[in-house]
Amino acid sequence: VKNLEEIQIQHSYLDSIRSSLDYDIDGIVFKVNNLSLQSRLGSTSNSPRWAIAYKFSAEKAITKINKITIQVGRTGAITPVAKVDPVTVGGVVVSNATLHNEDEIGRKDIRIGDTIQIQRAGDVIPQVIAVDLSKRPQGSKKYIFPEKCLCGSITYKEKSKSTNKEDAVRRCLKGYECDFTAREKLKHIVSKDAFDIEGLGKKVIDKFWQLKLIRKPSDIFSINYNKIEKLEGWGTTSIQNLKNAIENSRIIKLDRFIFSLGIRHIGQKKAKIL
Repeated sequence: VKNLEEIQIQHSYLDSIRSSLDYDIDGIVFKVNNLSLQSRLGSTSNSPRWAIAYKFSAEKAITKINKITIQVGRTGAITPVAKVDPVTVGGVVVSNATLHNEDEIGRKDIRIGDTIQIQRAGDVIPQVIAVDLSKRPQGSKKYIFPEKCLCGSITYKEKSKSTNKEDAVRRCLKGYECDFTAREKLKHIVSKDAFDIEGLGKKVIDKFWQLKLIRKPSDIFSINYNKIEKLEGWGTTSIQNLKNAIENSRIIKLDRFIFSLGIRHIGQKKAKIL
């Protein structure tokens, strides 16, 4: 293709034949077909600047909200999640949909019991697009966003020093004192781009957390392997593999170590610069 108009024609054509293909696609990647321009454009830490994904519009479905729960991320961010009647969207059964933050719930006036339209944003994350007000049950009440974290501490909205605007996201500021934040932080520390400890995935962290084997980062390097031996699914080989992976991770590049700390606004690229 030679210009934006031809890009649009190609996109529309592929979108029209999408359902007849023998495989699933969610968009097209357009690339600059010139090696010298590609090297001039370069890349970010995650993707080339000379290629861009042009997604198709996401598939939508209708369902009902049964409950709204909150999740706590590794930065203490409180994210509301709608538990919905299971529905198939783009070939995947969805029973949870993100509501993003408190402001988003207020803006769309989302309530428990509402009939909603959802889509998978970028064909990945299920999100609520709109509420069908005509099907709202009588006597439904506005959702009151909790001001406390799951750990019981008060949450805060930070103010930007440059714009003086309030952040849309509520956060728990307890760090490792909050069990929910601490567990997510530990999952980040052992992840592929940080310490990269194979055999210590999210589910294993959850299990070790319940058994109080790991509660803070330093616990990773002083695990009681005698207790692990008694657990189902852990044999001599898997324990030895975990030991080796933890030992090998003791020597780590400084940028990966900085990234593993999970400091807000410090991603992989900024960690390398530092």
